[in-house]
Amino acid sequence: MLRRIPTIRGLAKEKLFYKSLRNLLGFYPRNIEVYKIAFTHKSASLKRDGGKFMNNERLEYLGDAILDAVIAEYLYEHFPEQEEGFLTKMRARIVSREKLNEIACNLGLHKLVRSHIPNNGTKNIFGNALEALIGAVFIDSNYKKTKKFINNRIIERYIDLSELKTQDPDYKSKLIEWAQKNKKEINFDNQDNHRNLEHANGFISFVFLNQQEIGSGTGLSKKEAQQHAAHQALLHIGLIID
Repeated sequence: MLRRIPTIRGLAKEKLFYKSLRNLLGFYPRNIEVYKIAFTHKSASLKRDGGKFMNNERLEYLGDAILDAVIAEYLYEHFPEQEEGFLTKMRARIVSREKLNEIACNLGLHKLVRSHIPNNGTKNIFGNALEALIGAVFIDSNYKKTKKFINNRIIERYIDLSELKTQDPDYKSKLIEWAQKNKKEINFDNQDNHRNLEHANGFISFVFLNQQEIGSGTGLSKKEAQQHAAHQALLHIGLIID
């Protein structure tokens, strides 16, 4: 089989990618191929020798676990007087899909991701790519260097702990994100309870996971009732601890 020789244009593109990685990471990468995979969405999978297709899903899985560990340690050291429930909530707010998407775009990952999904598609691609990038940094170096990258390039630059402490959690979005990621079916059933003496001031909402009720909540609006129901549901499946 003939080996394809890189073109001048291809070499220039490779050099630009390498330079972009250096600016992004703060160090010179060694295994540039693993970073190419980190920025490759499933829709644009790369075909390797033997016909195997490669994308960033495995790196995303790895990066997700490492990010959780680093954030947990950072919060543990930063808030020595706080209990487990507070630390768990803060970590959930930092690693929420919305926050990771925002950080990824601030880092410029949207310019590096390879995807065949239209530009107006889900922004979760970028948050997923951020987790995959963290996985790639770990594969390319070690845990110590990955931790330094997360602390210096992500937490210190884009995480405002004071703001997150006062942020109202969006339990419904977190529940829906979890369901989508784990291929579960989540449904909300909302009812007007103005005629119900027990809930005379508003609405009641029920949450069903694969048609089984896992939470309910009341509120003066449907939105408030859904948030309370989603909160119960998250407690039920163990995603948060009160």
